[in-house]
Amino acid sequence: MQVRKLTEQEFDKSIELSQYAFQYKVNKEDLPKRYKMLKRHEIWGEFEDEELISKLHILSLEIIIENCQFAMGGIAGVATWPEHRRKGSVTRLLNKALISMKEKGQTISFLHPFNIQFYRRFGWELTASLNKYTIKKIDLQRYPEVPGSISRLQKVDGNSQLNVVYEKWSKKYNHLLVRNDYWWDSHVFTEGYNRIVYKDENGEPKGYLCCKAADKLLDVQEFVYVTENARRALWNFICQHDSMVDKVKIVAPSHDQLPYLLNNPRIHQEHYPYFMARIVDVEGFLKQYPFKNTEDPLTISITDDKAEWNNGTYTISSDGIALEQQKGGLSMDVQTLTAVLLGSQKPAFLYECGKIKGDLQEAHKLEQIITNLPAAFIDFF
Repeated sequence: MQVRKLTEQEFDKSIELSQYAFQYKVNKEDLPKRYKMLKRHEIWGEFEDEELISKLHILSLEIIIENCQFAMGGIAGVATWPEHRRKGSVTRLLNKALISMKEKGQTISFLHPFNIQFYRRFGWELTASLNKYTIKKIDLQRYPEVPGSISRLQKVDGNSQLNVVYEKWSKKYNHLLVRNDYWWDSHVFTEGYNRIVYKDENGEPKGYLCCKAADKLLDVQEFVYVTENARRALWNFICQHDSMVDKVKIVAPSHDQLPYLLNNPRIHQEHYPYFMARIVDVEGFLKQYPFKNTEDPLTISITDDKAEWNNGTYTISSDGIALEQQKGGLSMDVQTLTAVLLGSQKPAFLYECGKIKGDLQEAHKLEQIITNLPAAFIDFF
């Protein structure tokens, strides 16, 4: 067995495995676009006599936590041919991916799990969930008109207007993705989805929708706004589809409160555990993290079964991050640390259920020096 990166000449092997594992078909005319996309990925594979038996992709991305930007390795496309499953191949690939991400300075990693329990074994933890709403046509009740205008943008118009809104909106949350034009075009507005933007009376973009109408359904993948007028105007645009659709589906971050604002909040709602995260390099991540009120030092001891370089005791103070020689302070595993620092779970809850051990007052101190913004993630890879 050999674990190594795939060359560009081996992209067809990766595509063939993905098509089988994820049950889709890449048309011949779409292959050049797929090759171009794969050139952006770092693809690791395990080979047996030059036969690709399993693979995973690492995407070089960035996230924001409290206005601080972190290099993130996105794990995607994890697949194994059925005849080679349950032989430890994916374990070896994930171990190699952790080393590769650390070497590139990607202090954190995200992935969309096929099985949450499986990836918890490797140090990833659930950090972002989605709310999924299904709203019947009868419940599409409009607001009175608000100032401003709704328009439909074309791809040639660029994404700068939408990104202005997205960046302002993202300040309400942690661990959202930093987007560029390539990401907007290839991952947000996929085939059939429309760019709908709301501009206020001064012509400033304040909200947008990513949506598609088909088969009597309006599918809203992103409903993003930074003012109440923007929310109402975009909701009115959704309601304008009442003669075209039987229902509307809306995807939103888990802290979204749209149902409360409806005349009939008794709509179908699903809370969907979505993305997982993992700190790849604890020391590097702590040094970048925007801690606050650190005059009173706090010490944490971290265990990591899959990335031994993270095992250690760290003191957080106004002087920065110091690696200690002996264990002390609060103790937790790398999954728990990830959930805490991303704002996914509160230290008090994790202490109560035994995920954090040590002095309760120290756990309260930890809560005071970390972000108070909730975690959210609305992209996919």
